[in-house]
Amino acid sequence: MPELDIRTLLIVTALISMGSAVALIYLWRSQTHPNGSGFWAAGMSCIAAASILITERGNIPDFLSLVCANSLYIIGFVLILRGIRVFTGRPPLLFFDFALPPLSAALFYYFNYIDQNLNIRIIVISSGFAMICFAIVQTLLSDKNASWRSAGLATATLFGLFGLSHGFRGAIALLSPFEHPFMSPSTSSSLVFLGGIFILGGSAISLILLTQASLEAKLRIVSLAVEHSASSVIITDTSGSIRYVNPALTEKTGYLLTELIGKKPRILRSGETSPEEYSALWKKLAAGSTWRGVFHNRKKNGELFWEMASISPVKQTNGSISHYVSVQEDITALKNAEERILHMANHDVLTGLPTLRLSKDRLIRALAVAKRNKAKVAICFIDLDGFKAVNDTLGHNAGDHVLKETAARLSSCVREVDTVARVGGDEFWILLTEIQDRDSVRMVAEKVVKTVSTPYQVESAELNISASIGISLYPDHGQDPEKLIRLADQAMYETKRQGKNSYAFADSVIHDDSTLPTEKKPVYHPV
Repeated sequence: MPELDIRTLLIVTALISMGSAVALIYLWRSQTHPNGSGFWAAGMSCIAAASILITERGNIPDFLSLVCANSLYIIGFVLILRGIRVFTGRPPLLFFDFALPPLSAALFYYFNYIDQNLNIRIIVISSGFAMICFAIVQTLLSDKNASWRSAGLATATLFGLFGLSHGFRGAIALLSPFEHPFMSPSTSSSLVFLGGIFILGGSAISLILLTQASLEAKLRIVSLAVEHSASSVIITDTSGSIRYVNPALTEKTGYLLTELIGKKPRILRSGETSPEEYSALWKKLAAGSTWRGVFHNRKKNGELFWEMASISPVKQTNGSISHYVSVQEDITALKNAEERILHMANHDVLTGLPTLRLSKDRLIRALAVAKRNKAKVAICFIDLDGFKAVNDTLGHNAGDHVLKETAARLSSCVREVDTVARVGGDEFWILLTEIQDRDSVRMVAEKVVKTVSTPYQVESAELNISASIGISLYPDHGQDPEKLIRLADQAMYETKRQGKNSYAFADSVIHDDSTLPTEKKPVYHPV
């Protein structure tokens, strides 16, 4: 084999190392999490600097071109080893990080200035390379289940070959009785430097591929997780156009993938969310914050469903937003359960009518609307006559039947805008809204008395039940809801005293503007 100029080989080594360092620096800057590429870039930079210093051998002091240069070679490979330890998630090796560089530098200095011996210096640097490369190989091959196993094997092979070549060179120097000037051409030096050039270039590429394999494995895991997630996932660009949806969303909404890609998420809107809410959502996302909330969306077949959504901006390494990702969880069952619980809390279990709590809330709202519209509101307080005897003689099942039948009869006497409520054992309210005069209330009261007095059929028995009704009016009898309820209750008891099966209005007299309405004896209206 022809002997090659060592200085030329060193220049080529420096150029390849600098190119590798630049590529690794870009790789390092593109990472969002530490993966060792910063150490790799620093290591290649040290190797390039060392090669440049050695090429100036004879033009600069030996301390720079020999001691410093060789020490930089060792430091460069130690940094590459440290980066690989970071990449694999393993702790640093203290001997290589803190002991080997100064020990090598001391030996280089000693065998150049105190006891000049080129062969020993070659043995020192070759041994250092061999030990570091062995540590790199051991680190890369120790994790047999790593996702980057194939790329790691290729990288380990390159560094293993580099270590073997320098081990071979060190062995020759150890066995050879002759010393050759470092810069003089020789077959072994040419082979070592040529091999080093190709392996250094290949190692940089393999390190980049190692990172790429790791990223691809992570991306594959994330992709599979999203694809198989039970939650709906939508990814849009910054304009809001859909770029990706997972199978859970297409299955849930009934839309095909081709019907969603390129469209806006508004394709799922039910129309219940106001434009102001959507404007606030996009304002928060544009500011780089995460939005969380609830959507009432619509499927392709028109069916409505509830979703809890978390929408986050996807930021690049420079901080700019490139996409938005929405993770949505179907909470329709939860919402339905909440509605059932709320219904049970505000509705009587037996009759399904509103309870006292809900009916009071509706009364307060009805009074506010009536005040605004200058209308009247009537409260009819109804107590069933003879109901106690049904429970005592026929049992509670018969009593429950009567209560459910009464609820149905009362509901048939009023409009949809009115409210029928069960507020006690055998006590009911009827809240009449948007009425103009007493005659309208009187007609409802007479209808209720007549309807309730119709005999009830319970099994084979015919039961006669009647209703005693007390009525208070807003604003005739007062404006305070509690007072109106109390007056209606008092009027109902007056009806009972007068003979039951009828109704009575509770009237009040206002003396002047500075006094509250005064109550007078309810006016009884026999039917």
